[in-house]
Amino acid sequence: MPTLLRHNLRYCSLDGIAAMPIAVLGQPGNVVLASLLSGLFGLSPAHYGLIISLPFWFNFLQVLVTPRLSQQMDARRLCIVTAWLHFSGWALLTAALPFIPRADTPLTLGVFFVGFSIISFAGAVNGVTWNAWMQDVVPQRLRGKYFGMRNQVLQVSMIVFLLSVSGLTALLQGSLGAYMLLFGLALGVRVLSIFAMQRMATPGEATVGVASPGLGAQSRLGWAEQLQVLWADKGLMRFIGFGALMAFFVNLFGPFYPIFMYEELGLSVARANWILLFIPVGAAASFPAWGRLLDRYGNIPVMIVTLGLGQLFSLIWCVIDQTNLWLLYLVAAAAGMFSAGYGVGLFALMLKLMPPSARTLGVALFISLSSLAAAAAPPLGGYLITWAKDYGFDALAIYRMAFAVSPIASIFGILILRRVREENAARVGEVVGAMRNVRTVTALFGLSFLVNQVFYRKVGRRRRG
Repeated sequence: MPTLLRHNLRYCSLDGIAAMPIAVLGQPGNVVLASLLSGLFGLSPAHYGLIISLPFWFNFLQVLVTPRLSQQMDARRLCIVTAWLHFSGWALLTAALPFIPRADTPLTLGVFFVGFSIISFAGAVNGVTWNAWMQDVVPQRLRGKYFGMRNQVLQVSMIVFLLSVSGLTALLQGSLGAYMLLFGLALGVRVLSIFAMQRMATPGEATVGVASPGLGAQSRLGWAEQLQVLWADKGLMRFIGFGALMAFFVNLFGPFYPIFMYEELGLSVARANWILLFIPVGAAASFPAWGRLLDRYGNIPVMIVTLGLGQLFSLIWCVIDQTNLWLLYLVAAAAGMFSAGYGVGLFALMLKLMPPSARTLGVALFISLSSLAAAAAPPLGGYLITWAKDYGFDALAIYRMAFAVSPIASIFGILILRRVREENAARVGEVVGAMRNVRTVTALFGLSFLVNQVFYRKVGRRRRG
């Protein structure tokens, strides 16, 4: 079993590293898709918002399909099948790119809609079944340490791919060949990812499907009883409402940042990608410090601080023009740094608040409602931007007003989050006070090594004689 475990962990890491490029390309609102859809093929903001909202829609709808598919196939087989379907969707879309009209025609919109529907459906089901499979593959005692290490390695893989994006788009001057080469590169390593996945084996196949600890009471409750348990927990209901509210407002105009950079600031794909590269760099550098703060002060206080500071930096988008482009680097680094703490706290709090008797349904409800809110946001945001442009409003003013919506809405989100009760959580002021500590602040920027050298001096051995 130890040999099988090491074997599985090795190929699980290879799977993640090789799958990261295609995962980055599939993220809603990334710079590659924004440039491809709105720049090269000329989709309007409304149609662009519709296309990039598809992952959210299918993430919401998969809850109706995945349980039925899981009755026909185990988690490993379903994960591999959907991975190949995901690969096929990207391969067909890549092959069709040279034949798609480069204009906002019904044919152009239809091809992208069908292609990204296949990709989004396969990705949604694959993500759920992968998580279920990993519960059988990776023992609980190793999950925190292993996936923490794995996530750090995946950040490096993401940075390497983003650097490749900047290099290829700059070398080929943003031509269609550059995008096809990027997609081909991502598809090539995706094949390696699926091969690594196929090399993994589920230990104890006979025990697959046994309920995990803490879910025994849940198995005895029907759906109606579980809903009653969730509805009776007012704090949990406020948290679910908070998650849906933030998902909506973050994605209302958030995916249009790259469009703003291309159309109003005149940045190339390579330059925009280089700027946004500071987001994963800031996240990777600050992740260890946020973990320590979350363990010491609780999730809600840290989430309030990171959400407030992150949205405060987001307001800088409202004053950026071609004369102060250097501010984009600061905004990107701050976004990565504060989103890392907020994201870790959000999912840790979700698991902490879910009642054991309705945990699965509670998590599904949170993800489904948040995905539904996020899915409705980009098409509405694109429609509002298109409507404002058609009425003759200045484009720069439109984007500046749009980028102020999420920071203002986050204030209302903080008011909701403050009413959620978390056991053993500190006050927000204690977190702010802790961040004033020199060691913590420098750790947030990845400079712990420098502070350790300054404050701690290694004592050497005395010389004889």
